[in-house]
Amino acid sequence: MECSICHRRHDAQKLPFLCPVDARNNIYQGRMKNLQLILEIETLKGQIDKSSADSTASSPGGLEQSLARQCLTEDRADQILAAAQKLREEIKAAREEIRSRKAALARRRSDFASVSDGLVQRRVKQQQELDKSAQMLRFRWAQKTEATANTRAFLCTEALKLYGLRRTKKGGSGRYDYHLGKVPIIDLAGMDSISPEVISTSLAHVAHILILVCHYLSVRLPAELTLPHRDYPRPTIFNLNSSHRHSQIPFPSFPGFSPSSASHVRGTESQRVPRPRPLFIEKPLTQLAKEDPTTYSFFLEGVTLLAYDIAWLCCSQGVSVGNTSSFEDICSMGRNLYSFLMSAQAHDFHTINIKVPGWAASGEEVREEPQGNWLGRYSHGGAFYFLGSTEGTELTRSFKLPSPLKLADKLKKRLIGDAPTPDWELLDDDAWKVEDTSMSGNTVGNQGIVIGKVADVKPANRSGSNGWTKLKHR
Repeated sequence: MECSICHRRHDAQKLPFLCPVDARNNIYQGRMKNLQLILEIETLKGQIDKSSADSTASSPGGLEQSLARQCLTEDRADQILAAAQKLREEIKAAREEIRSRKAALARRRSDFASVSDGLVQRRVKQQQELDKSAQMLRFRWAQKTEATANTRAFLCTEALKLYGLRRTKKGGSGRYDYHLGKVPIIDLAGMDSISPEVISTSLAHVAHILILVCHYLSVRLPAELTLPHRDYPRPTIFNLNSSHRHSQIPFPSFPGFSPSSASHVRGTESQRVPRPRPLFIEKPLTQLAKEDPTTYSFFLEGVTLLAYDIAWLCCSQGVSVGNTSSFEDICSMGRNLYSFLMSAQAHDFHTINIKVPGWAASGEEVREEPQGNWLGRYSHGGAFYFLGSTEGTELTRSFKLPSPLKLADKLKKRLIGDAPTPDWELLDDDAWKVEDTSMSGNTVGNQGIVIGKVADVKPANRSGSNGWTKLKHR
């Protein structure tokens, strides 16, 4: 073997080893001999172990051990065979059970098929009968609702007649006057020329009949009305934001006090609760506007809220009020109440064979509902035509009435524009005292001169209302 370091062949006799490769090559033969000896030892050891095992088996103890192992093996085999037999029996029983279940299922399927042959027809028939019964019940419900609407219209008609609502034509003008309880229903634009007693009485009658009609119709007005009752001598009305959202509120004035003075007395208490708008006045309208502008504004807002309630009630019951955006049509309380009466009288009050709009006699719903007189249908006291439902909400949204505040502003402008402007101002007694004092030392002949001198000497001490007369420009 050639050395990889010194590049020479090994020769143990001639050349000794000079590197590790030469040393390895030197001991290589010894390693091979050692390996052969180890292999021979292992072979001999195996032969010895085999011979010793054979000698042990040939002995009596070894035979008994062999028999014992054989018995154990046979017992184990018997147990395995018994378990296998048991499994075969269980499998057989399971198969029998499966077979019996399949037979039972087959019988049930056949029975179900025989029973279900007419089941579809029976189900369809039962569904048709149920639908027809539901339609008939709904038709009867609608019929009862129409009968209730007719009853409501009859009650409203009788109430308005008993209250004395009537219309009289003015001579030659083509216009009409409306009376309720022998008191004229006031025209809002002409209130400045009417006495406060007539205004208060007329508004009280209108509020009373309106509450009575709404009670019969089961309708809740958008602006809540309060009629006179104990410790509440006059009718009032709340604005839209405060209506139906409060508890019992005391009357906004004390006996012997006007509403304006009561508001100063109550102080902070009136700020915590909503203040109702009065439907009455104790002074002429022009005088009230000068002395108490707050009460004047509240009163105008109250009468426009009352007119708004009447117009809203007419629109919700299908009664036309004319142009819903017109101030004259909305605030014509007498005409709207009379139109409501005429619409209520147009009802057929015979409760036999009532035709229900939108429903056929067979109970089927008709999509095209004829437009007719439907006064008394929609209310807050019934579920069929409920004003709080989606359909009722759409109905109330269909007629857009102007805001009561806008109506009050228009009414205020109308009253201010129609107020008469006198050419001469009438003086009170206090204004004459200055002139009487100045003329006390003069004769009657010099009266005109003295008056002229007083007017020239003391122009700054007299206000605009002092002096004899004052000419105003138109």
